Amino acid sequence: MLRFAAVLIAVSATIGLGSASASPQAPTRTADRVFSGSGDKALPSFSVRVPSTLRWTTNGPIFQIFPTDPSGGTVNSTAPAGATFLQPGVHRLVINAYAGWTVRIVPGIERPQPLGGGLVGFRGNGDRELPPFTTARKTTLVWTNTGSVFRVYSGAFSVSVKSSARRGTRPFAPGLHEFAVSAMGSWTIGWKP
Repeated sequence: MLRFAAVLIAVSATIGLGSASASPQAPTRTADRVFSGSGDKALPSFSVRVPSTLRWTTNGPIFQIFPTDPSGGTVNSTAPAGATFLQPGVHRLVINAYAGWTVRIVPGIERPQPLGGGLVGFRGNGDRELPPFTTARKTTLVWTNTGSVFRVYSGAFSVSVKSSARRGTRPFAPGLHEFAVSAMGSWTIGWKP
């Protein structure tokens, strides 16, 4: 019984149960939910108890996910794989695809990754929602894009980017940030920690 309690505490800490922290947490593989198919499909509704990462793969030329509610999950990409953020709650997602695909819901949120040049951040292709992250000090958002459109929407209006340029910067204040990226092509979004 003591061993079970220790495992339960470790799993709870790993997926963030009992914590109100917005700091990124490593995904765990213990409770993944997987959907797969080919072509268009409305997924059955499902619940997410903790902030989570939706990871997807496809062998087609374009992959899209449209949520029917505002709790996350947007994807519009020409890449073979990617991720997007899911808030806790009930999700109803509609898949638009031209070939086979897999969607995996992983409890926990992805961490910003090193991008080079002292920057950390995220990479993507097309549209996706980023997990919440914090900055301890005023810094500069640095972005690159291979396409003709790059937009960053901020839930707290801490940063706004709408550009056809291939790269750019924007200052942003310390605190909690929630971004959604809408772009044509592959992109990076980073900052100095």
